[in-house]
Amino acid sequence: MDQEKNMISKVGFLLDVFWCSLSSFGGPEAHYGVFSQILVQKKKYLNEATLSELIGVFALVPGPSSTQTIMAIGYLVGGPWLALLTFFVWAFPAILMMTIVGLFFNFFQQQTLFTSILSILPPIAVGFIAYAGYVLSKKVLHQLNDLLLFMVILGLGFFLLPLTIWAVPVLLLLAGGFMWLRQGKQLPSPKTNLHIPWFWFFLLIFFAFTNEWLLASFHHPWIQLFTSFYRYGYSVIGGGQIVIPLMIQELVTQQSLLSLHVFLSGYAIDQAIPGPLFSFAAFVGVQSLVGTPLAWLGGLLSGLMIFIPGIFLVFGVFPIYQALRQFTWMKVALKGISIAAASLIVLTALTQFVSLQVNLVNGLLVTVTFGLLIWKKIPTPLLVVLLLIFGLLL
Repeated sequence: MDQEKNMISKVGFLLDVFWCSLSSFGGPEAHYGVFSQILVQKKKYLNEATLSELIGVFALVPGPSSTQTIMAIGYLVGGPWLALLTFFVWAFPAILMMTIVGLFFNFFQQQTLFTSILSILPPIAVGFIAYAGYVLSKKVLHQLNDLLLFMVILGLGFFLLPLTIWAVPVLLLLAGGFMWLRQGKQLPSPKTNLHIPWFWFFLLIFFAFTNEWLLASFHHPWIQLFTSFYRYGYSVIGGGQIVIPLMIQELVTQQSLLSLHVFLSGYAIDQAIPGPLFSFAAFVGVQSLVGTPLAWLGGLLSGLMIFIPGIFLVFGVFPIYQALRQFTWMKVALKGISIAAASLIVLTALTQFVSLQVNLVNGLLVTVTFGLLIWKKIPTPLLVVLLLIFGLLL
């Protein structure tokens, strides 16, 4: 009976992950707002403090940060197998949709409805980002010193984020180190052995070296695609937006697998597809192999390949995170990292809001999205649909 209940609860969790996948637009920061509403506040699989810790930890790790965060939640709920199933339920709908878009690209490009939706999604995404920043900040800011650290990271992030992709991990480590120096240096911790799952790190490195050898030795389009996407999966910190310049440089400029126009048009359509932005790899894979009988398979495999290093890192990092949480000094450092993560999400909301075109429609969409998320009465997938209809009517 207990085993049956456990199975039912895991199926229920995967169903909730599926709803997250269908509701998540606009990149990792917006996804965190969906995770908070569905997985934390509605279903209580974890609390806001743990979510903010996981966001901070996987913002330090290369790969698709929101995908790794939701996989870590699956690991927390039901272990490594549930984490792997979480990945497929979360990412595969977006990979499949972007593969279909790649196959029927000319048709989608001619639909004016897509153009309208693309103009509506950014303010909706900003509303989700603002909600995530608000909820996480409310959970981690308890004292005046917490607020001061929050404001310092906000100010530093404003100046440093436009300069380097390394600003995010540096600021997270800076905040964690500051809290450790201030509170955790003298705190006692339990005596326990830290087990590091080296196997997953070995796999990551082994395939990385194998990839580089394949890329240097063979010039077949399939090998170029898969090896390039695997490299993007372990060499990028910060999510889907950061990987785009690398794709343009290698796949468009150097390898000429597709044109810049097709690349940018597909990326614009990707903003209208829910789920992780790394699913854009599926579109690039299809378009790079367009005209061949198995272009669809190339799209699916490209979409999966870019996630593989991130999956290895979740299985390697999450057990370390769980073990380190037993140490008092690590709890203190994680608090600093959580404060920095919340601060950077708020900064993202502010900068993205400023970047929107100034008009009444965008202002209303951001405000209504944020307000309805605070209200918590409408299921997130339905909320997204209603907001899109509201935006189209406006």
